[in-house]
Amino acid sequence: MHDPIGGHPTRGEQLDVLVEIVTDLAEPGDTVLDLGCGTGYLEHLLLARRHDLKLIGVDRKGASLDEGRARFSERVAFVEGDLGDPEAIRLPFDRARFVVSALTFHDLADERKQAVLAWARQRLAPDGMILLYDRIRLTEPALFPAQQAIWRRIERVHGAAMRTADGFAAYESDLSETNRPARLDDYRAWFEALGMASQVLHLHGNVALIGAAPR
Repeated sequence: MHDPIGGHPTRGEQLDVLVEIVTDLAEPGDTVLDLGCGTGYLEHLLLARRHDLKLIGVDRKGASLDEGRARFSERVAFVEGDLGDPEAIRLPFDRARFVVSALTFHDLADERKQAVLAWARQRLAPDGMILLYDRIRLTEPALFPAQQAIWRRIERVHGAAMRTADGFAAYESDLSETNRPARLDDYRAWFEALGMASQVLHLHGNVALIGAAPR
């Protein structure tokens, strides 16, 4: 199956960590809800390890969902829905043990990120977990050269480059309402307001896997 992240080794490792958490902790029959599923690459990774989970993917692109349905048949339930309006999304279940999202939240404005997290919290099982994998916004100009050094090392060691910028001003100018990573402090505050404990489970450069669970 085509890798939508371009086979980047560091991101591939982080997706593998996400999948490992789900497949190691899930009980047979648990529901996994994937927000921003695309054609189902994460489902592909999950199914390679577990066939006893209920997988549901949500995406706003009907063509991507059709491709996923054709590939996975009845093994994955694909739901068309826009995370910009989560309350309009209709899901075929009451609660999910895991709500996951990979490289999707940076496409949402901050108020939409909060709305989706609140919506996901309402649909999370009491012993459930949110696993959010995305870029984290950089905020400190004085430390930006250190981030650039990390990006250069990734390209040197792995032969593939991550998203880079010539300087902090160029980095900020590239931000927009559809490319706006949240700060790590923002995610902590948003999860705290939802009564959830949160923690960075894996971090490489400015790409983090954040876990959150009800307190």
